[in-house]
Amino acid sequence: MIRALTAAALLASIALAASADEVWSLPSGNQIVYERDAGATAILSYKPEAGLEAGYIFVPGLGGYYSGRGAYQGYWVEAADAGPVCAASLVDAEGKTWQRWGIAEVKFQKPDFPSRITLKRGDCFGAAKQKITARPVVGAGIQ
Repeated sequence: MIRALTAAALLASIALAASADEVWSLPSGNQIVYERDAGATAILSYKPEAGLEAGYIFVPGLGGYYSGRGAYQGYWVEAADAGPVCAASLVDAEGKTWQRWGIAEVKFQKPDFPSRITLKRGDCFGAAKQKITARPVVGAGIQ
């Protein structure tokens, strides 16, 4: 009985670890990576079109959920060298302050990975307008 429980716990932890390695390909060839969770907030990373540092998308309500996904509203952040900055700063879910940020909408096309995601973003307090679709990277290729 104890061996069965230990094996089940090990398999569950492996499944969760594998889920956190989700990657999507952007039309530019860059990728979005599910990096980590900060409580109930998922943190996705990507390489911005300009600037040297990674950009991040913070998705409240997605953290820890690797199935049963839908649409979420969050925010994106990038280093100040990636483009124009906002008039106000934003402090992210991990306590870091950003001057370049905006609203992000993240919509999963299917409830489980692999699924395409549609991203919309706006600058600073502006509504999310820019729309892009990212395709899941599975095994040796993109779906």
